[in-house]
Amino acid sequence: MNKTAEFVAGAAVAMAALTGEASAQNSQGGAALDTSLRGAVERKDVPGVVALVADRDHVLYRGAFGVADVSTGRPLTPDALFRIASMTKPITSVALMQLVEQDRIALDDPAEKYLPELKALKVLESFDATTGDYRLRPPARPPTVRHFLTHTSGLAYPFTSAIWRDLKPHAGDSFPFGGPLLFDPGEQWHYSTSTDVVGRLVEVVSGQKLEDYFREHIFAPLKMDDTSYNVPEAKGPRLVAQQQRAGAHTDGAVELQNPQLGLTIASPIGGGGLASTVDDYGRFVRMFLNGGTC
Repeated sequence: MNKTAEFVAGAAVAMAALTGEASAQNSQGGAALDTSLRGAVERKDVPGVVALVADRDHVLYRGAFGVADVSTGRPLTPDALFRIASMTKPITSVALMQLVEQDRIALDDPAEKYLPELKALKVLESFDATTGDYRLRPPARPPTVRHFLTHTSGLAYPFTSAIWRDLKPHAGDSFPFGGPLLFDPGEQWHYSTSTDVVGRLVEVVSGQKLEDYFREHIFAPLKMDDTSYNVPEAKGPRLVAQQQRAGAHTDGAVELQNPQLGLTIASPIGGGGLASTVDDYGRFVRMFLNGGTC
């Protein structure tokens, strides 16, 4: 399994929650989680893991095991900062829904009303993987804000679509947000760069850069003080290295990705890139349990 280390925190939160938060309320349940997570590290399933279990009122369990950097053996600690990849997406979606609640944007508005570049989106009518030739057509309907929020826009990712992976644009063709639509908006669900569009909508409608909007309207109210795209230098030693399994022709050991993302993100996007801790993301999740507060 070729997974980077920044996914470990999210996987651990989900796994720990599914094991039953009630069992974590007592020492026996906490010890069982310790044993399970420590075992995953010892079996080399993961280089390290941070886990949190919480209900709407309290943190019930927190644990950290393994290393934050396989090249140095730096221990993983509960306050470790992970690049949380697509766990950024729910935060971006909450930001846009705040603007919907304020009647500054509507779910069924054509998204091109706010982002004129989306008028250039075309649907892939045919693609020949052998020759690379393809044909495009206009979409049956313009994608709406709702389509981008729900991954029904027709966009994709290269890792979720062989067409997006292999397609080479013809001279003069331009594909905003990565590639042509695979289907008419609203016709299917496909995991995609749609949340990058959502992030741009937040910026255009709010008039703020994405990180500034998040900080003012989500992170500060929820006291998510360790969540940001750009990690302050003083917090750098807490940032977990980006790591992955080696290739198929090796022993599958975990190794550092090359290059590493570093402390700064030059152009933040809605679909990924935030750094956060398990405590901060736990506060974000508890916000849902508590109707908007934590």
